[in-house]
Amino acid sequence: MSDSSLPQRALSRRTLIAGAIGGGAALALASWPEAVAAGAPFVHGVASGDPLPGGIVLWTRVTPSVEAAPGSGAGPDVDVTWEIARDAGFSLVVQQGSAVASAARDHTLHVDVSGLQPATAYYYRFTALGATSRTGRTRTAAAPGSSAPVRFGVVSCANYDWGYFVPYKFLAQRTDLHAILHLGDYVYEYAPGGVLGGYPKNPRNADPLHECTTLADYRVRHGCYKLEANLQDLHAAHPMVAVWDDHEIANDTWQDGAENHDPATEGDWATRATAGRRAFLEWLPIRHTDPDDWQRINRRLAFGDQVDLWMLDERRFRTQPPKSALLGYVALGSSSSDPDASMIGDDQEHWLVTGLAASTARWKVLGNQVPFFPQVLLPQVPGQVTDLLGPALSKKLEEPLLQLYVEDWNGFLAQRQRLVDGMAGIDDVVILTGDVHQSFASEIPARPNRYLLDRRSVAVEYVTPGVASPSLQTMVNQVAPGVGNLLDTVLNTNAALANPWIRWSEGFRTGCMIVEFASDRVQADWFLVDKGTDPDSPIRWAASRQTKAGTRRVTAAARALT
Repeated sequence: MSDSSLPQRALSRRTLIAGAIGGGAALALASWPEAVAAGAPFVHGVASGDPLPGGIVLWTRVTPSVEAAPGSGAGPDVDVTWEIARDAGFSLVVQQGSAVASAARDHTLHVDVSGLQPATAYYYRFTALGATSRTGRTRTAAAPGSSAPVRFGVVSCANYDWGYFVPYKFLAQRTDLHAILHLGDYVYEYAPGGVLGGYPKNPRNADPLHECTTLADYRVRHGCYKLEANLQDLHAAHPMVAVWDDHEIANDTWQDGAENHDPATEGDWATRATAGRRAFLEWLPIRHTDPDDWQRINRRLAFGDQVDLWMLDERRFRTQPPKSALLGYVALGSSSSDPDASMIGDDQEHWLVTGLAASTARWKVLGNQVPFFPQVLLPQVPGQVTDLLGPALSKKLEEPLLQLYVEDWNGFLAQRQRLVDGMAGIDDVVILTGDVHQSFASEIPARPNRYLLDRRSVAVEYVTPGVASPSLQTMVNQVAPGVGNLLDTVLNTNAALANPWIRWSEGFRTGCMIVEFASDRVQADWFLVDKGTDPDSPIRWAASRQTKAGTRRVTAAARALT
């Protein structure tokens, strides 16, 4: 499609970056019309997701005119053809078909292709309005019976305003990954600015230039992210398995509200939450698995005999978190002990527990949004000692005096303990987590107040840092240089004294993980960015930790995966 075929009416939206199809470079563009002219009608690239042994979901967004910007509701229905082949030249096309992209779904398109071969690389593309999209590469999952290792890239927390997507670029260039696991905060709802007196600093700003509260807002925000070259390249290189966390709607979301939602000025919570979730499901390559619940996102995928993967929804059914001193930080331990408090709801808990118990895979893997491992302030008296005081007092002293953070699983102790008790009878459970903007490797104690003496672990957890969202320590350093370093020292000291199950952590840099599941062990490698606000910053291997099958322990790995 040429420039002359597009109306040239300027829109109010700014668009600064669009992916150049050929070499993955970035074109600096002054306006939305120029972005459309550079890539129309497939301005937002292509993507694939939710791989099965015989199927894959293909995705694209069609822009039929300049007026048909994301969130506009404008533009005609567009007939789109798709094809999927065994080779990049499309001489071995295995399936093809057609579909319609309409304004009702923001001109996004999902095609659920079946009848494919397991553990096979495929290439796909779309055609519409006389133009052909860039070619995407995807891969189906291994079939039951396969013992081949499975390797994932793991990411979360990509605030466009707060940094650059260097980890996406790094993962897009890898050729050894079977899928990307995105554990939430794919987009952020915030207006330009920061959360600590104007910090973190904003090297760029996403459209729209205000907080997202409506369906149109969220669609515009997703459209802006999808113009980022590194994100486009990541989607074109690997299938993605994604879930939402809170920022796809509003900070610290729970079932009836959010920390960052004021009904008096921002309207009905349910309307806003539905809008954010609808836009997410439109703009991500996700398979819809429940005809009776279009918002259901918790699902299970299998990768041969190595991995059963449960992607959890820890926002939609969550009860209100306990009160804290500041944005989830610091709370009395007793505030987290409500037996009726729930992170995932009763139905999802039953689905997860029964699924874990029935799984025959080597590794049972949870795609988990927020940290699961305990984080307490101040050491506890070991339970083996408090037992001498009698059962009633010993039970009371199981509660930590102070919790470091209660917006994660530490605010829902009863439900977490039920899951921990279930994991105790199941081998090789691994929890993969995002949200916290830091890197961790931790064991999951059977009982936190007894771990110091019995060292009993039921599972392990590996936490990926933010893609572009800085840690609390980094933000504090921006406000008061050096104070973030002091805070990090305090937190590390508390971890050593009060949280001995934490086996490794890094508190400053953005990045990603690569995690491989093999028959004898799982290994996590962290790759961290030197400077998150520099689009050309190097990203380097920082650490590797492993869990050998049957051990439920985190140990150092000799070297990064090759």
